[in-house]
Amino acid sequence: MRRLALLLRQSKIPVELDQLYLDDHPGGPDEGWPQWCEDRANKSEAVLIIASHGWFAIYERTEAAGVGCGAAAEVALFQQYLYDEKGDNPRIRLAFLDPLPKDHIPARLRVWQSYNPFASSAELDQLVAWVAQRLELNDVQSPTVRWPRPLDDFHPDIADRHESEWPAIVDLLAGRSRERILMFRAESGFGKSELLHQCAAYARQLGIDVAILDFKAPYQNVQALLGQLDLDLGMHLPIFSQQGADKMHLLCKDLRSLRQPILIILDTYENAARVADWVCYQLLSEVERSLALAVIVAGQLCPDPSSAPWRGFARCLSLGPIKEAANWVPWIDRQYPDFQSLKVDIHTLVMAADGVPKTLSDLCRTIAGQMPLQSS
Repeated sequence: MRRLALLLRQSKIPVELDQLYLDDHPGGPDEGWPQWCEDRANKSEAVLIIASHGWFAIYERTEAAGVGCGAAAEVALFQQYLYDEKGDNPRIRLAFLDPLPKDHIPARLRVWQSYNPFASSAELDQLVAWVAQRLELNDVQSPTVRWPRPLDDFHPDIADRHESEWPAIVDLLAGRSRERILMFRAESGFGKSELLHQCAAYARQLGIDVAILDFKAPYQNVQALLGQLDLDLGMHLPIFSQQGADKMHLLCKDLRSLRQPILIILDTYENAARVADWVCYQLLSEVERSLALAVIVAGQLCPDPSSAPWRGFARCLSLGPIKEAANWVPWIDRQYPDFQSLKVDIHTLVMAADGVPKTLSDLCRTIAGQMPLQSS
């Protein structure tokens, strides 16, 4: 919800949302929240209802007693408005931030146009156009970040990570995920770095420029990280780059102005102690306002989102062993096509490696007469 409000604000549309009001007025409204909400519901020229199971339950009076008192008051106001206007409704629309089955939408509310602003750029453009028309605004610019469509013909050269991990990357780089911070946590040898390598290759094929900050490198301070960002992404960060590439507020200004997606990858995060505060409190906090910025963090340790201001924009996944032999077969067939003629038993390999990607990869290389790879 907050992300949508910020998008509309970037289009120069005035937005009333309790979260944003509290940012500007830490003491809350002098008239109290109930009156504040009632005034916005009654007096706003355009009202977006954020569709959810809970809101619809309140609308149909199937919610548990005492639940959603604020939303219940708003529902009553909207129902009275629709009754008074005999169903003629120019100012209220539904916005779906998550997919909901059509039969979960109250029948009375299905008749009007609704929007899925995070489903596609066209949906967001259409929503912005409707609000602008309602408010009679002429200088509105679409806030849309043009994320590329997924590539159906890109097949990552990794063993099976197709249940959760790779779909999460695809959704992130297609702009389909509300969480634009993706974190992979795993012990050494579970394929984090190879997954990131494939992710970077995929992003570049999509036309998304990538900066990789691998903390195996001796980044001594924040200035070294800013220099690497300038080297990899300077063409997207003109003010930051032209002014010496060492001022965080200029980096933020350029990031917030971007409409072409970029990806920053942080690998081996367990080695990032010297700059962890910068990562957590500056870079990751910037994701909310920098709508074209996606960040992936990987390591044996990752930042803790539980109390971070960016927690609503982060998704955390843990990489485990891959113990099903069938999930290894396509990768082994590609990497070691001679294994079939050598009658190498893949089930035995997987059992010997206990499904750990680095161990199994080393076993395959040894059988093929190659040197094992360095741990990642």
